[in-house]
Amino acid sequence: MSEDFTARLVLPYLAAGQMQKHVTLNAALSRLDALVQTAVISRSVSNQPATPADGDLYILPLAPVGPAWSGRPAGALMRFEAGGWTEVAAPVGLIALVLDAGVSVVRSAAGWRPLGDCLGEAQGLSRLGVGTTADAANPLAIKSNAALFTARGSGEGGDGDLRLTLNKEAAGDVLSLLFQSGYGGRAELGLVGDEDLSLKVSADGGGWRRAFAVDRATGRVAFDQGATRRETSVFTADGVYAPPTWARWIEVVCVGGGGGGGSGMAGPSGTARFGGGGGGAGGLSEGRWAVEDLAGTLVLTVGAGGVGGAAASGAGADGSNGGWTALGEGGGMLLSAAGGAGGRGGGAAAGQGGIGGLGLRRGDPGGDSSITATAQGGGETLCPDGPGGGGGGGGLSTADAPRAGGPGGIGGWTGRQSPGGAAGQPGQTSSTPNLAWVGGGGGGGDAQAGGPGRAGGPGGGFGGGGGGGGGGLNLSGAGGAGAGGVIRITAIG
Repeated sequence: MSEDFTARLVLPYLAAGQMQKHVTLNAALSRLDALVQTAVISRSVSNQPATPADGDLYILPLAPVGPAWSGRPAGALMRFEAGGWTEVAAPVGLIALVLDAGVSVVRSAAGWRPLGDCLGEAQGLSRLGVGTTADAANPLAIKSNAALFTARGSGEGGDGDLRLTLNKEAAGDVLSLLFQSGYGGRAELGLVGDEDLSLKVSADGGGWRRAFAVDRATGRVAFDQGATRRETSVFTADGVYAPPTWARWIEVVCVGGGGGGGSGMAGPSGTARFGGGGGGAGGLSEGRWAVEDLAGTLVLTVGAGGVGGAAASGAGADGSNGGWTALGEGGGMLLSAAGGAGGRGGGAAAGQGGIGGLGLRRGDPGGDSSITATAQGGGETLCPDGPGGGGGGGGLSTADAPRAGGPGGIGGWTGRQSPGGAAGQPGQTSSTPNLAWVGGGGGGGDAQAGGPGRAGGPGGGFGGGGGGGGGGLNLSGAGGAGAGGVIRITAIG
């Protein structure tokens, strides 16, 4: 122990019988002025100030510049008084407030350290704000762009686990994580008013909907708004389709193009002249595949509707077949549905309807012509959920009695129906292709004893057969066009 200075702050003692005791006392008071409630102006200023005030304190940075500062070590505590600078010995543990930075530092054996680095623990805090101000409503407040919680490893005295525990007092209380945007609630996850985990969402922070809840006793999950995502795409032309990344499987419906109706026969009075046959409806096929089993992009081919037979001055012309609709993948075929056959042109003996297209369910046939009664209507029950066949065209008997064309078959007979057309009228196109994807058949054209026969009506989308044309005296009625096919794909995830 020194007999001249105090052990920690190195304050000079007054010696017995000392002369000019005030000098020693004043030196001690000067050190106390620097070391008690220490506040330094800066610890980043490297140039010695030209006009410091008495009592100014600085912590020197690396390589300070100035007559009294040059050569002194970084971290030295410098005090100005009475026209001169003095280095004040700073004991370990001295706390100094750095005024220009607004931080507190602590003197250690290795230099000055931020005060926070030296705090081993802080207990019983009523508020803590990090980057912002905490208040009574939010005693812990953090304003930051990132936060990290990491487990203490076994080498650090931990076990490598990390659990964040939240606890509420009673079952009816709320324990949740509230997610906000612009301080408006958008989602809330937790034990919200009960003891089952749930997620609620809001569009505006006012009205809330529960998305799901987990029964704590059984572990069963209830999805209030439904859990399956479905997305339906309807294709009426060739193209490609890539299943969305969220989809687990796809369901596909293929409908072939409808066949065109045949045109009727024209000829002199007293002869039999049959109308054209109605076009057959497109075939129908359905399939379902897991997306993981598919190679990738699917190739879509949508069958066109068949062309109706042209009006004739003699025997009628056949309607053309509807096109194939197909789904391909990796160079191979996954699913297909054939187009309906075109109706036959009317002749002196018959006017036959075309058969329905092949598929997992064969399409409905077109109606036959008749010279003794109203022509046969288009088929609708052979494939009751498929498109309707075209009605047969009306014929003329040897007695020149004109017959009416047959009605088009109903599309989707067992479900959401698309009515077939009346004589000479178009079949109805599906108004809701996501619900019903088939159209009605076109109505057959009426026969006319004293002039040209009436044209058959076109088939309705999708896959409806065209109506046959009616018989006539000098010119027959043309056959109606068949409707194009469709591919309907529903992705499910």
